[in-house]
Formats: sequence, structure tokens, C-alpha cells
Amino acid sequence: MQASIENISQIQGQVAQFLTDEYTKTQAVKVEVKVGNLDQRLRLARCDQKLALNLKDPLNSGGNLNVQVACKGGTSWTILVPAQAKVYRSVAVASRTLQRGDVVTEADLAQDVKDVSEYRLGFALTPEAIVGKEIKFTVNKGEAFRNSALDAPMVIKRGDAVTVEAAAGEISVKTNGTAITDGRVGQQIRVKNNQSSRVVNARVVAAGKVQSIM
Repeated sequence: MQASIENISQIQGQVAQFLTDEYTKTQAVKVEVKVGNLDQRLRLARCDQKLALNLKDPLNSGGNLNVQVACKGGTSWTILVPAQAKVYRSVAVASRTLQRGDVVTEADLAQDVKDVSEYRLGFALTPEAIVGKEIKFTVNKGEAFRNSALDAPMVIKRGDAVTVEAAAGEISVKTNGTAITDGRVGQQIRVKNNQSSRVVNARVVAAGKVQSIM
């Protein structure tokens, strides 16, 4: 009778190896896996095929998760095995303490190995997502960057001369204007057309450049 039942401890071992292999494929520096306990009284018919293991973690960041283990042979069953994966990767951190108003440069970044399961949401971990952003509140040396601490830099100040671009289909018209409000890249500001004195809404594209919102 015992030979016809799956060994629960072996299933746990397969899950641990599966998770280690999956995260190692994503160039993790180190992976630590802990598989949760399953009821040893659980009776699963021995599968006549290799067990199918499936993980849903689109960010490849680990943390608390469930691995689906399924038998798709002559007998059919599916269970969820709880586990915790600590996935260590090299991420961008502050090379010095940055204060509100600082604009991040490449020199302000260092690399450190962190457990990214602690940064699943709300963090910018690559230089591309950080350099050029303005600091909204203090980021201490060695800390990772929360998205909430980063803002697009202020590139237009009230009174600045700007180029206003208005596009209609394939036709693009450029005029000179004056910013009425400050603006960050991507923000909507008010701009006065210097020729018509008309005030329009425009989206900040770059320093000195806005795009009229039709």
C-alpha cells in the first residue's frame, strides 16, 4: 500500500530544487529556499509520470509564494506547496546620502547585493530608472531607492522661454511661448503663446520644450 503513495518529503525536496534552479537561471547571486510544511498524513496517489511544477513570479523576486505541483498521469491531482525564496541580486543603491532636491547622477550610485524579495513593489533597482531623477526625501548611503523618493526633475521654471510644439496628424507647428507655471518632465503646465497671448495647456517634454495639448 505504501508504495502507491507519494512521499511528501520528496515532493518538498523537489520543490526546493525547482525554486533554486528557477531563480538561479535569472542570474541571481544567491538563492535561499525554505519549503513550508505539508501534512504528512496527506495521501497522494503515486504519479506514473514526472511531477509538473509551476511557479508564478513575473518579477523573479521571490518572497512568500506557492508552487503548483501536479500529477498529469493515469491519476490526476494538484496541490499548492507554500515556500519562501530569498533571491539576492546586485541592485543600485545610494553611494552617498542624498537630500531633497538633489538630482541623481551615475556617481551617486553604487551596486550592492540585496534580497530583492524585500523590494517586490515600489522600488527602482536599476540605474536607468534612477539617474536623472530628483530626490523628494532623504535617501541614506547604502539604501535602495523607493519610487516614492524619486521625481522627474524640474526642467521649466515660471517665466522661462519655451518652444511650444503643436501636432495635428503629420503637421507640426512650433511657436515661442512663456511658461506661466513650473513643470517637470511629463507634467502639464500653462503656457502663454507669445504671438497670440493665448494661454494653453502643454505637456513638458524637456528643458525649454513643451507639447500643446489639443
